[in-house]
Amino acid sequence: MKKTIKLLGMAIFALSLMMATPAFAQSAKAQKKENKELKKDQKEIHESLYKKAEKMAIKEAKKLEKEGWRTMGLPIAKQLDETWMKMYDKEPSGHPRYIWAQEMATANTFAAAQSQADNVAKLRIASQVSSSVAALTDVALANQEISSKEAASITKTVENAKIIVSQKLGRVFKTLEIYQELNNGNYRVRVAVFYDMKAAISIAREVMLEELKKDSDINKAQLEKLLDMDNISNQVSRDLPQHDEIAE
Repeated sequence: MKKTIKLLGMAIFALSLMMATPAFAQSAKAQKKENKELKKDQKEIHESLYKKAEKMAIKEAKKLEKEGWRTMGLPIAKQLDETWMKMYDKEPSGHPRYIWAQEMATANTFAAAQSQADNVAKLRIASQVSSSVAALTDVALANQEISSKEAASITKTVENAKIIVSQKLGRVFKTLEIYQELNNGNYRVRVAVFYDMKAAISIAREVMLEELKKDSDINKAQLEKLLDMDNISNQVSRDLPQHDEIAE
């Protein structure tokens, strides 16, 4: 299944490149024709991808159902289909459209397990942005763009900001919610949640800048450069979990 998922991702990436490529036409008529052909190609690729994702989802759903997973909402296959398609959704720039996370939690009631899984998944999304900023900090320190004291302050503040960021995220887009009833009467809930990457980074950046500017020891110009939206977006894109890891 991992191989099929990777092929699916490669195809969607190719589609994103097609969408980002301008049409070089010699006339308005030629450009109109080229745009029409491009839309046709995009439609055919989308249809092919949806068919592959649907087949994959049906197969995986059967496996999960045999393991005792159930749903109170859409069929498991439908939820998996939507989840996988969103994982590969790209901006025209090639960056992922969403940051995602999945989580499982166990509690003595379905509601308690559901709430715990949702909250931890949101925290994971915030942690992904924080970890990427920490990685940028390490690079800046290695390049001697910031001092070790500044790096320590940034790393500490970024780590502490995760909870604030997760709270400010508000409602996430949940594509998967399934559960198991365990032999001891407890419930295990598994969720997959998504959040617009640009919006998540913007929220995290705002929180971090606000906290870091209180530190008089940090060079403000260097801080603005370090927390540049494009820098963070590029790093988050590199740090996102691999698709085959999510498919487990």
